[in-house]
Amino acid sequence: MSRVQPSLQGVTCAAPAPTADRRWLPWLLVALTVAAPMALFAQDAGERGDGFLFRRPVVTLAIRGGYDRPSAQSDLYDFTIRQLTLDRSDFAAVSYAVDIGIRLAKRVDLVFSGGDARSSKPSEFRDFIDTDDKPIAQTTSLRRLPLTVGVRYALTSPGEQISRLSWIPSRFTPWVGLGGGMMHYNFRQSGDFVDFNTLRVFPKTFASKGQTAMAYAHLGADLSLNERFMLTGDLRYSAARTPLSDTFEGFDRIDLSGTAATIGISVRY
Repeated sequence: MSRVQPSLQGVTCAAPAPTADRRWLPWLLVALTVAAPMALFAQDAGERGDGFLFRRPVVTLAIRGGYDRPSAQSDLYDFTIRQLTLDRSDFAAVSYAVDIGIRLAKRVDLVFSGGDARSSKPSEFRDFIDTDDKPIAQTTSLRRLPLTVGVRYALTSPGEQISRLSWIPSRFTPWVGLGGGMMHYNFRQSGDFVDFNTLRVFPKTFASKGQTAMAYAHLGADLSLNERFMLTGDLRYSAARTPLSDTFEGFDRIDLSGTAATIGISVRY
């Protein structure tokens, strides 16, 4: 066990500022994802997709991947960001999701979804260093796994039944939706920490995990590649909060809300 000393230069333990701020890159990708289908739609408005099926599909399977950024708007995040060399954007992560859609009506699908987003970031205390002038380091990780069911409504017709044995998909189909379900989470901090009463450094793992109810709303679009496959874009906001475990006694509920932008491939059956 060792004692800490305040940093003689204020925030000398803070992570150095990056030479270039690239946090705009994921949002540029989102903008391009939205702009490309819209440009095609403007050029080919009213044009039907290539190929046809012998009947209208009743099931759609989608696999998506992209960028998930938690809101991180509860006091646990505030405390962590204030004491450690972390920012709210450090909780963002690559995300993956799978959707199974079942047709209920001409423009309405029942959609079952599951996803996974996890981040892990090393950090140091901002205002304290160890007596040997080494940083007091730890790692903070967050994992969020939503499991939901919802309804999706197509703003334009997904396709046209030409005859009893011919269904032609639309080139471009925008849609909106909402739903709810459960979110499993795991928040974990492991490494060395400071006892602010005694200024001692101690190794510890703090963890809180569980599940809670959640709700979501989203919008997106399908761009037909052929009669079976589509390029699918999805922009989704999820809302969820839940109490922390006893390890984080004294903190309010953790904010598990966030925004995810994903793109992937869908197949009709």
